[in-house]
Amino acid sequence: MSQANHIPAWAASPEEFERTLEVLVSTARDNDVELDRSWTFRHEKHDDVMVEITSLAPRPELAEPTPSQPSVSEETTAADFKLALDELLMKGQDEGMTFDRSWTFRDSNPDSNDTMVEISRLAKST
Repeated sequence: MSQANHIPAWAASPEEFERTLEVLVSTARDNDVELDRSWTFRHEKHDDVMVEITSLAPRPELAEPTPSQPSVSEETTAADFKLALDELLMKGQDEGMTFDRSWTFRDSNPDSNDTMVEISRLAKST
């Protein structure tokens, strides 16, 4: 995932957006990218959004299998993660997705934390 253009165009449907986001977060977590933080993305032609990612206590009884697609590099860095997340957000908005919602991803590894991703639309600065 050294370049953000690895996010396929079909990832913009709500279901595929969620699956792609889950793979992206899972890959970043597996590569020790610090995820307990927030990012702000500002664009001229897209809504400005803030993404906040929080580690949750693991609940192995609710774990789902690790998602298998789309494939992303196993050499993910924090910069790669931010670029890919930015591209995914723009592709979602291009397809009419709106944000102000959150997702919880359960990790099948009982020693790993589950993750909550919240995406909030920000008001444009005037």
